[in-house]
Amino acid sequence: MKNSRTDFSRRSMLGSLLALPALAQQQLRPTVSTSESLDTTEARVRASLKGAKGTKLVLLGTGAGPLPGQNRHMQSSVLLHNGVAYLVDCGLGVTDLYARTGIPFSAVRSIFITHHHPDHNVEYGPFLIIGWIHGLNQSVRAFGPPPLKQMTEDYLRSMKVTIDFWAEDFKLTPFGMIVCTDLPKAGPVTQDENVKVVSVLVQHPPVYPAYGYRFDFPDRSIAFSGDTVPLEAVAQMARGADVLVHEAMDVPATEKMVRQQSTEWHAASFDTMMHHMMADHSPTEDVGRIAQEAGVKTLVLSHLTPDSTSLVPDRKWIQGVSKYFKGQIIIGHDLMVI
Repeated sequence: MKNSRTDFSRRSMLGSLLALPALAQQQLRPTVSTSESLDTTEARVRASLKGAKGTKLVLLGTGAGPLPGQNRHMQSSVLLHNGVAYLVDCGLGVTDLYARTGIPFSAVRSIFITHHHPDHNVEYGPFLIIGWIHGLNQSVRAFGPPPLKQMTEDYLRSMKVTIDFWAEDFKLTPFGMIVCTDLPKAGPVTQDENVKVVSVLVQHPPVYPAYGYRFDFPDRSIAFSGDTVPLEAVAQMARGADVLVHEAMDVPATEKMVRQQSTEWHAASFDTMMHHMMADHSPTEDVGRIAQEAGVKTLVLSHLTPDSTSLVPDRKWIQGVSKYFKGQIIIGHDLMVI
């Protein structure tokens, strides 16, 4: 099991990201099952959550990487318990997807960011502003790696004119700085009457720190790996949890996708890109090992690389993890309720 830090330069990382948009061109399809329209999916999600008892996990975006227009939206999930919502990550599309669940914006109590990559935080600020217009409370709190507090202050400062216009027009109290907690190290995060939250340090170089989170509700424990190579620390964090949401990468399909596009890249070679992928992400089989070691009841695969169903249909993801994990396996799709 890989658990050593890999020295991966920022230049290589940026070069890889610049090349990524080319990968999306062969992966365009709706963000829901091709057999189901977005309106039908929305109706299904709302019906599943109406009068829901106990803790519900809603996968909002399940894609990997900063790729607009891809098969799945970027990363975000929401946990709902006793009418209170806890948001995990804010990739592009989170605001629209959240609205489609029918959960009121006023229900959001806390937002948790795993790490500062755009597919996890790019819509954090916009979610606050659009949410405020639709009832998000000023008391909402945010937690994440530094410099989350500074980022929040800077964003709200940049939007002050817009906020003031809306406040004047609709007689709203202007949205101001929220309570933000920078998490410089792993450990206890927060606790309220519904949930206890802890974090674990994961490996996603060169991003540091990057976290996974565990949420312990009275009826259910749900852990998120964040973006990481397979780690013993994640297995320990998720020990005995009901659900582990873990990123996954099908290595042969990723190699095929990268090789198909390598001639179009100007900033990253095949070797550079695959070096990044192996240094930062978790092969499917290893995810199965982590989940089995953790003893979780259900493994949910999200942040899927690649997310093209033609390259990796759901059954192939299941085949990979089921070599080692013997519990329930769910392949994540946008707006799935678990």
